[in-house]
Amino acid sequence: MKKIGWILLIIGIAIIGFYTIYIKSLENKANDNIEDYIKETSIIEEQEEQEIIEPIVEEKIKKKNTINYTAILEIPVISLKSGIVNSTKNFYSINYAISADRSSNYPNEYGNFILYAHSGNSSIAYFKHLSNMNIDDSVYVYFNGIKYHYVIFDKYDIEKTGKAVFKRPINDNYITLITCNQNRKGYQIVLTGKLINTESY
Repeated sequence: MKKIGWILLIIGIAIIGFYTIYIKSLENKANDNIEDYIKETSIIEEQEEQEIIEPIVEEKIKKKNTINYTAILEIPVISLKSGIVNSTKNFYSINYAISADRSSNYPNEYGNFILYAHSGNSSIAYFKHLSNMNIDDSVYVYFNGIKYHYVIFDKYDIEKTGKAVFKRPINDNYITLITCNQNRKGYQIVLTGKLINTESY
């Protein structure tokens, strides 16, 4: 009987260890993808007589499962920095990253950049701490070499019906963040922010 107990204990420890390593590898892969996006889209200032001749080096091709981010979302107050992907009819993006609604206007044009993600406790629950955000908190979006700074001005709940109506400004840039409210069954939390400035990165 004692042997069976020890065997079960060892199996349990092995499963927990494997799961911990798996989650850590997913986090490392996501961080690599974020850094790759920021490096690839950063604006490099042109310099006079910039021509540099470098020796040709054979590049090693990295074979890794990557998700092609369209932008990066950063919310310092909840320690979030993660990639954004576009939602399409054939790609259920919310199961892989923060998802940009198909009706969204990206930050470089007037309108509303609408983002949603899971809450809860899973490895894809990118908005699990969204309910901790408040009015006047800052939100940043890295997109094509520009860092967009938004400030939250509205926070409210809506019923989870599968449909939602949001402001679509003509002469302003908004961001809207949506996720399920874990403390209020059948409702979603909505936060809306307004663009206040931009800078190159």
